[in-house]
Amino acid sequence: MLQWGGEALHCNFVFFRIMSGLSEWAIGFALGLLSGVISGLVGIGGGTIIIPLLVLIMGYTQHVAQGTALLAFALPVFGWAAWNYYKHGRVDGHLALGVAGGIAVSSFFVARWVQEMRSELLTQVFAVFLIVVSVWQFWRAGRSFSFPSAGEGQKKGALYKVMWGLIIGLAAGALKGLTGLGGGVIIVPLLVLLVKVDQHMAQGTSLLTMTLPVSFMAVIPYWQKGNVMVGVAFALALGILVGSAISSRIAQRIAGPHLARLFAITIFGIGVFLLYS
Repeated sequence: MLQWGGEALHCNFVFFRIMSGLSEWAIGFALGLLSGVISGLVGIGGGTIIIPLLVLIMGYTQHVAQGTALLAFALPVFGWAAWNYYKHGRVDGHLALGVAGGIAVSSFFVARWVQEMRSELLTQVFAVFLIVVSVWQFWRAGRSFSFPSAGEGQKKGALYKVMWGLIIGLAAGALKGLTGLGGGVIIVPLLVLLVKVDQHMAQGTSLLTMTLPVSFMAVIPYWQKGNVMVGVAFALALGILVGSAISSRIAQRIAGPHLARLFAITIFGIGVFLLYS
């Protein structure tokens, strides 16, 4: 009788573990889907949504949330979305290669340094970054298409684009290693402001860059410290793939200043919550 009770208890424990794993996958897929919708519309990686919600909902430490998100983004989750931009001539391969090279170099070294930071300090850095980006994004939302020289950079030569892409990629890679974000929050505005490509071209190029496997360099230090949840990362990746594929088609037909402002308000609220929680 005691033996049967022990077996029943063991079965209940196994069932609980299975259901717990399924719920984590379901939450991961839902978060990835939400992130993917935003990514396809505005051309950013979506870590601004995924990372804080992994902390708040799943109870992950900041290091684990960032490492898990980085693994999800290291997979070719934006391939479908990038293809939708490419079909409309809104991807620049030379810029994407330059950016990818810069990310591969800087993200690895910054990610190694971040492993030694306290999780609480890293959360505060991430929260302040979200607040700053949200204010900038809100201000910029109605000005996305107002630059008189937008589109000028699309006429430049390959070497010019690769060099500027490398510089922008170094900045984006440092951000990726530090905060776990996909880098699009830096890549898109810098492509518009420095290289003078238009908004759609910047978003499509950013998505192509994030499709390339450069994020694996930033994942390595997190992996070595045990700060990656592999199963949840794959669930996130599947959600991102589906969400970004759908929304990137919509993005070809609309300009999204109102959506950008809503997104800015959302990440501002998340940043404030994380800062004071």
